[in-house]
Amino acid sequence: MKRLLRHFVPRNDTNRSPNGAIGPFDTNRSPNGAIGPFDVKLLILVLLFLKSFCAQAAVFHDLGNFKSIPILDNGRLKPIDTFARNLLTRFSGYDHYGKQDASGWLAAVLFNPTSTLDDKIFLINDPDIPQALGITPVQSRRYSARQLEQNARLLVSLDQEASKIPEKERSLAENEMIRVYDNLNVYTDLASCMLFAYPEDDFDHVSFIDVALKASTLKLDNHESIKIVSNLYHWSQNYKDLPLTVIPSGNDDPWTSPWDVLADDFGNVHKRRLVILWNNMTTDYLQGDEKGFNQNVELYLHNIRPMLGPQELKKLDKFPLEIFYEQSSVFSWSIMFYILSFIFFVISFSSSKTIWYNLGLLSIVAGFLPHLAGLVMRIIIMNRPPVSSLYETFIFVSLITVVLGLLIEYYNRQWLGIVTAAISGTALLFIANKYSAEGDTLKVLIAVLNSNFWLATHVTTITMGYGATCVGGILGHIWLVQAAFKKDQKTLEQTYKTILGILGVALTLTFLGTNLGGIWADQSWGRFWGWDPKENGALMIVLWTALLFHAKVANMIGQHGLAVGAVVGMMVVMWAWFGVNLLSVGLHSYGFTSGIAASLIIYAVLELLFLCITLSFIKWQKS
Repeated sequence: MKRLLRHFVPRNDTNRSPNGAIGPFDTNRSPNGAIGPFDVKLLILVLLFLKSFCAQAAVFHDLGNFKSIPILDNGRLKPIDTFARNLLTRFSGYDHYGKQDASGWLAAVLFNPTSTLDDKIFLINDPDIPQALGITPVQSRRYSARQLEQNARLLVSLDQEASKIPEKERSLAENEMIRVYDNLNVYTDLASCMLFAYPEDDFDHVSFIDVALKASTLKLDNHESIKIVSNLYHWSQNYKDLPLTVIPSGNDDPWTSPWDVLADDFGNVHKRRLVILWNNMTTDYLQGDEKGFNQNVELYLHNIRPMLGPQELKKLDKFPLEIFYEQSSVFSWSIMFYILSFIFFVISFSSSKTIWYNLGLLSIVAGFLPHLAGLVMRIIIMNRPPVSSLYETFIFVSLITVVLGLLIEYYNRQWLGIVTAAISGTALLFIANKYSAEGDTLKVLIAVLNSNFWLATHVTTITMGYGATCVGGILGHIWLVQAAFKKDQKTLEQTYKTILGILGVALTLTFLGTNLGGIWADQSWGRFWGWDPKENGALMIVLWTALLFHAKVANMIGQHGLAVGAVVGMMVVMWAWFGVNLLSVGLHSYGFTSGIAASLIIYAVLELLFLCITLSFIKWQKS
């Protein structure tokens, strides 16, 4: 961050224009094409702030079916509720703002943006960035658009300097600077989306859309009329390509924002009707007319259906399920029950009553049901197996580990499977939550992965192998802890046999999955094996697990060695799952993640520390 800031220091108000705005917020400049794109986008916040009637608009408690309005975002048709949740999560790390859900917050940004200027939604992890912008860092690490705009010129300069640095050479602070700038840019884009519905001085105190609807009746020999038509053109050009892509093209072309229709296709009767309905929604929202707003939303949803193709209509029909999935937070319920199960296990040490065992088992089942339901809903919504991204593989593998835990408990009935399921389910879902914070978890597949057959065979099989290996690793941890605390030989023997069985399942699945991957590679790239890092990672798991079995058969290792080997096997999985993606090379460099080298190293060090401590205790117990 220091190299980024060395040429910049927070400035006083020397750059303020006579009306108090700084740099890009200079309200003396009208949208005439002379202002840069960032200037235009930020300008509207100040323009809207001056409209006191706007700030006093009522907050809606019932948005009706607004959440179901379709929007094409990142190549996927989704309900605007999902768009809002992903956006707010990207900005703040949360899918709600205070007591307001994401759709309600987005509606305020679109229809009454000045009411959101003080919403502290911009998460800034590096305290140097707010300090550089003249903002006092706060513990919550979240700041408002009003705070960030106070030194907007410096914000632009910092972003430009950070963007000049090659991506691989940027520090975390420099990447954070770019992220903050991009988020503010998206926010100001959205705040611009309904500007056409507000009365403006450039149009004699009427709205852009009102003038556009009457443009054909204007007499161009009148100086004021010519000026208004000129302003229409400049405004329409300045507000093109905004992210609210809610107007269908009627064919395979990308969807557009209402401003794009006003600029290029306002003669299209169907599109013009949709834009007018957005204008009506804005007016109703500002006047606090919930009934009128919801009626216009219903009209919008009714008018948009004839413009959609059969595939788009099928996706539209799944919107209620997707909205329910997003709102229900099924995986959070699973985490809660898995943790509760482990708590019952801990309590059982102080009491041998059967009730704690029953409650622990019941909690695992109670967590498994929403876990399974969430995956099924994802399959229905996306019409593909739930293993197409790192986030999905985590929730899928965590489900597999819970299933294996329940199977172990069915045969063992001594907490072993319950503890395994509770630990693995909780840990993997927590890791999945980290990746859900990056935005949409229901993304469109990249071309190389777009094969339901191979996703359902190769990817599903190899990830099930990951899950089985991880369960073997957790059982290895449990065996070492049992041995360190001098458990009876019968208990150790049961755990050892369970490790052996699970590693057998892991070897079978990873070997089969690796071979299926080779067949897919042969079909896609014309070769079965190319020593690609991702392929090597899968092979590492197979070889390590096979090595453990060979060592056992040759009497080179016993129970201790197998338990330690199982723990190391889980480390091998993590490096194969994540580590090979850090190389950014090979045909699998689409590889899902980057920037986690430090986390992997910390994890490996902690595992080695665990092994040293437990093995030392075991040796001490024997002596």
